[in-house]
Amino acid sequence: MTKPNITKEDINQITKIFKPLLGQTAWNVKLGIGSFLTMEFGKSISISVNDKRGEWYLWIYCSGWYIENPNNIFIGSEDSRNILRKEVQVLEGHKLEDILISTVAFETKFVFDDGVVLHTFPLSFRDDCDSWKLFTPEKKVLVINPNGKWSYRIANKII
Repeated sequence: MTKPNITKEDINQITKIFKPLLGQTAWNVKLGIGSFLTMEFGKSISISVNDKRGEWYLWIYCSGWYIENPNNIFIGSEDSRNILRKEVQVLEGHKLEDILISTVAFETKFVFDDGVVLHTFPLSFRDDCDSWKLFTPEKKVLVINPNGKWSYRIANKII
């Protein structure tokens, strides 16, 4: 396996895409299949009669993750699902203040107000195992893969 080639310019471009999302409040935070974690930001928009999404939709996909507050790390992606379903709600209603991305496999910190931080880290370096995806109001998707690949393209479907 070769080392991912992630440059500071990659990080700058990704951070620029995220900039309009900063200051937005997380809502509809949900634990999905396995350790998938999703959350909405921005205005609510109707996808179908019974389904609403945020203008921004963040999907933590094939990543390990943990959430910390200023006092401690209190949950991680491999904890009991019963605990996770309840505890991921700590993100609900918090404003996203910053995103910090490492050149090491795109490890990411989503920094929320009140010192709450969602850390993500790769579980695999396969091409088909994206770390996270951000769907934007422009109907595009930012896709981050820990092997050093990323893209910002037209979303072929709304999740």
